[in-house]
Amino acid sequence: MQVSQNFSPHGLKVIKTHPDGGRYRLLHRGNIVLHTLAYGAEIRVEVPELPEFYNIHVPLIGGGRLMVGGQDVAAPLTIIGPRQRIDMNWSVDHDVVIIQIPEVLIDRVLEDQLGDASKKDMYFEPQVIDESPLGRVLTALSRPATAGQSFPFAASSLAEHHFEQFLLHTLVGSQPHTYSADIGDPSAPATPAALRRARRFCEEHAAEPITLGDIATAARVSVRTLQRDFRNHLQTTPLAYLRQVRLAHAHADLVRIAQTGTRTTVTEVALRWGFTHLGRFSCLYRETYGRSPSSTLHGSR
Repeated sequence: MQVSQNFSPHGLKVIKTHPDGGRYRLLHRGNIVLHTLAYGAEIRVEVPELPEFYNIHVPLIGGGRLMVGGQDVAAPLTIIGPRQRIDMNWSVDHDVVIIQIPEVLIDRVLEDQLGDASKKDMYFEPQVIDESPLGRVLTALSRPATAGQSFPFAASSLAEHHFEQFLLHTLVGSQPHTYSADIGDPSAPATPAALRRARRFCEEHAAEPITLGDIATAARVSVRTLQRDFRNHLQTTPLAYLRQVRLAHAHADLVRIAQTGTRTTVTEVALRWGFTHLGRFSCLYRETYGRSPSSTLHGSR
């Protein structure tokens, strides 16, 4: 009941309970609201249509799978918005920060940048790259939540206002969305369409031995243009982005294997997603998810 009141009506299916039980905590309430939530179980959540706000999910522990409009989103950091149909699965040990942003705040930022441009439904790319400006902001925000500390911006109403404006402009300015082409630099040589083609190619061929040239060919731009596009829009490289996609798939596999008890090793999962150096895979996995791959594989059982 409390979760539905703070978020939106949703269908909930409990698959497996956790001995620690569920936890909910309001971290900050302003124009933008921050919560932490753990259902205390492996669960499936279905939201027929999100109301007039955006939800950003920042997992602290555990993992999950998100489908938006029937499309799988392979990333730990995600953003979903109004009028989108959501299907989520969270592992039994999950704990996640949820940042709730009213749609009207995003609309105001767009109006400031676009003037009286005609309004069409606004959608963000649901997958947030860890190394993007928004990804780095969300990672920094999760640290006080993990430590149980208050946020520095809660010290005054002025600090809160500046934080909200910083988050809103970082979100609109760096995360690809419906109006990215309209507010971007018109002289930029690479287009958001090329980025979408490149990112979709990485998602669809993550398990294959693809090269930088393969990604550029799929995006229909040169390798230099592709690299510049990723650097300017996502603050990363095409191959670093591909690595994050593969890591997200490996994480999803480990969570799923832990839940089903399938006899599969971390090595097999790593190799399946192109990680041939197991030491580097373990380090990258720990940096991203805060735990080792073997901990995910065995800790959720």
